Amino acid sequence: MRALLISNPNSTSITESLTRTVVAQLRGVPGLHLRSVFTGHPGHATALVTGLTRDECDVVVCMGGDGTVNEVVNGLLGASSDGHPVRGADEIPAIAVIPSGSANVLAGALGLPRDPKLAARVIANLLRSGEDRAISVGRAAGRWFVVNAGLGVDAEVISHMEDLRAGGVSANPLRYVPTGLGAWNRMRTNPPRITAHADGELLGEDLPMAVVSNSNPWTFLGDLAVVTNPNTKLSGGLGFYGLTSIHGPKGMVAALRLAGAGQALWRLLKVEERELRDDDVDVVTLTSPEPLKFQIDGEYVDERSELEITCARNAVRFIAPAETREYGEDVGDKAWYLRLGAMLDRRIRALSLPRRGGRR
Repeated sequence: MRALLISNPNSTSITESLTRTVVAQLRGVPGLHLRSVFTGHPGHATALVTGLTRDECDVVVCMGGDGTVNEVVNGLLGASSDGHPVRGADEIPAIAVIPSGSANVLAGALGLPRDPKLAARVIANLLRSGEDRAISVGRAAGRWFVVNAGLGVDAEVISHMEDLRAGGVSANPLRYVPTGLGAWNRMRTNPPRITAHADGELLGEDLPMAVVSNSNPWTFLGDLAVVTNPNTKLSGGLGFYGLTSIHGPKGMVAALRLAGAGQALWRLLKVEERELRDDDVDVVTLTSPEPLKFQIDGEYVDERSELEITCARNAVRFIAPAETREYGEDVGDKAWYLRLGAMLDRRIRALSLPRRGGRR
């Protein structure tokens, strides 16, 4: 088995010690031949794997955040003139994720530990047993995505966080909370007016927020999952989530819900009346009278007034547990403490794995 390890040295938790641990775990897989490279600039991971086929490499291991995985997916899939992948899932290497970023949403959604050392142990065992699965990907603005794409407040938060990181401030949940609340308050003063269509049907107009997810959960706040579309699966179509209003007490409860909390208040005040959802969608179109900030997989892209988001089903194979062990399958749309408990349970189970050899 031939494996390429691509590591992002600028990801949040990567260290020399972590790299040595990951390499040792992977080299403990019988018959695995490992080559390791570090990225040196944005887009480097895409360049490293562009044109790479299954005949040349069996698996690409991404050690970084969701952005690193995004780059690898874009390099492997490419795109034809009509926006479809150039190669099918069986023609390109599978992908394994060692999460070392700040959010690591895809790893959590796949049912992998979001601790990189634990994830490396799980990935090594999955490589031994030959377990993988195909997932769908989304496409927007000429780029593939594996987690989500959004217009409005989420892109505002990500744009501000990127400015902070450029100034030397590390990304962590304590930074995201005030940044998110600040963006939310600014949006309440001058809310966006987004019109959303899914598979040709109108979902809503004058929406202050619209997110299209490929995964469940939508994101994480530390170890706390933010679940907006509990019925969205990585193997299915896209999930749409929107809010019709963010004003008044219900608007603040909606903000808490998007931070993974406020479940009891959300039900008491019937905030669900302001929520719009659609699952297993192939095409979502978002339009706005004014250009809005736009993000893909946690990376700010630019400003857009119109965006078409499409789905390529079963486009990439990932080294991951079976679909029934997705994070959302365990907890769905439940209270925050149940979701947090599920995440802790995953960590405990990962610790019980054998360090060398054997199946789970």
